[in-house]
This record gives sequence, C-alpha cells and structure tokens, in this order.
Amino acid sequence: MNQPQEPGEPHGPSTPSTLLVIPYFDGDRGLPDRPLTGVFYYCPSIVVSGTPSRFEFTPGQPMDVTVDVVNHGAGTSVAATSVVVWWAEPTTGFATLNWFGQEVVAVPSHGAYVARTRPITGTIPAGAPNHVCLLARATALSSSLPPDTTPDPINEPHWAQFNLMAHTVAPGETGFAFSWLAGNPGRTGARYELRVRPADADALGRLTEVLEARPSAMPDMALTIEEGDGPRLAIELDGGEQRRVHLRGDLTQGLEPGTFTAVEVAQFDVTDDPEGVPVGAIGLLLRPGSD
Repeated sequence: MNQPQEPGEPHGPSTPSTLLVIPYFDGDRGLPDRPLTGVFYYCPSIVVSGTPSRFEFTPGQPMDVTVDVVNHGAGTSVAATSVVVWWAEPTTGFATLNWFGQEVVAVPSHGAYVARTRPITGTIPAGAPNHVCLLARATALSSSLPPDTTPDPINEPHWAQFNLMAHTVAPGETGFAFSWLAGNPGRTGARYELRVRPADADALGRLTEVLEARPSAMPDMALTIEEGDGPRLAIELDGGEQRRVHLRGDLTQGLEPGTFTAVEVAQFDVTDDPEGVPVGAIGLLLRPGSD
C-alpha cells in the first residue's frame, strides 16, 4: 500500500475543518493514501460479529457491524458523523445497494483518536447468499453528500468495503469455480476490465488477520474468466448495469489442513485510462474441505 503519513503530519494549509476517513491501515490519512493498492477489498475498520466467522453470514439471522472512523480535519469541534452500512451480492462494482443499518458517532478532529460506532444490527435476508459484500460510508451531518454520490471505496476515503468470500476446495481436489457480479456504479456507460490473479505473499499475510490458518502462496495457479481471455475480460456496462461473470481455477497443489490461499478479483475502469482506475475487488479465500 502507499506509505501513510506520520500521525502528526498535516495535510497542508488548505486542510478542511472536517476530513473523515474509514481507515484501511494504521496511520491512514485519506486522500494522500488514495487510490488504495494491495488488499483494497478488505477494510479492517468494518468489523462483523454475531456470525459463524467475520466473513460468513447466516441469512435471515441478525448480526452486528461496527465501523471505525477518524477525522483528520483541522477544525476545533467534534464532527457528528453518520455511518451507513449496505450489503450487496458478491460484486466488484456496487451498482445495487441494500440497506443494512446506520449509526451516528462523534469523531474528534486532528486525528485525535479513532472513533467506533455502536454496533449496527441488521439482518441479511434469508434468500441472500452466505457471503455478501459490505459497504460503509461516513458523512459529517453538517455537510451531507449529494444523494447521487457514486460508491467508491478505493479512491474516496469516506467509503470502505469488506469484500471477502470463502470457498471450500474438496480434499484431493484442485479445481474450483466462482461467480460474481461486475457492475457499473455510475450513471453513464463505461468500459471496464476484469482482472483475476493469485494473491501474493504480502496479501496472504494481511488476510491471516481474518482467517486463522497458514497462508499457502500459489503464484502459478491457473485462472480463467469463462467469458474472457484467460485471467482478463473487457466489458462494457451501462450506468447501473450488472452482469454475472464466472471464474474457473486450478490450484497448483491441494490445500493441506489448516492452510488457505486466495485469489484477487478486481474491476478497473478503462474508459479514459487504458491502465485502468480501480473500481472494486473481491478477495476469494480458498480453504480445504473436511474428509
């Protein structure tokens, strides 16, 4: 990831009175550290409890979510902050959001400390999958965002995502399959590229925070997007459009008990930049099944 600034380092003379950040790492200052790189699909400031695990939910049963927020603004007052959480089916572009819950938290300026919301209790409907994406947004009540603001958890620091999916690979097997929704969160058409790759050692190390298992790096695993060309797919989507995409993979070896590996599934906007601007991503966690 980008190097964070030191805690006491100011943004500069034009720093606004309120500058809210849902931090992805210690010392996350917001815009100076955007766009995010690395494990931008997992924000540890979004914490789930009351579930089988931090990334597995039981549809139809209530669960709690808390969100951490810091205010790096230069003001002298505490910012009353609205924190909203939504859920979505596994997606790399938040074109459809489903309400989960909301809380208000007081966040002091100058990054004095990270404020945590009270538990936000909500229920994922019974018809939803066991794995869903969570999206959070922090907004100062004194300066609400316009209603048509596009979700942007990678480039805008007041947005964040918790987008981890778990998949079990049967004992003795190496093949796996996964599907998700590519989506256009904007209001006008855009061109995207979907890219999948094995998680590297650094990313696997970060993911051990949520998965109590030993990471197993597999940089040579075979990955193919069925609708595309190997691990990439060029796709055009109208504003708000979603399209299901399918991934097939083959591990280089079977997973031993107590280990895991991961695949990063990312979506980039290539409308104006052929290199691509990151839109969203999923961390697909692969674990061994039991005999």
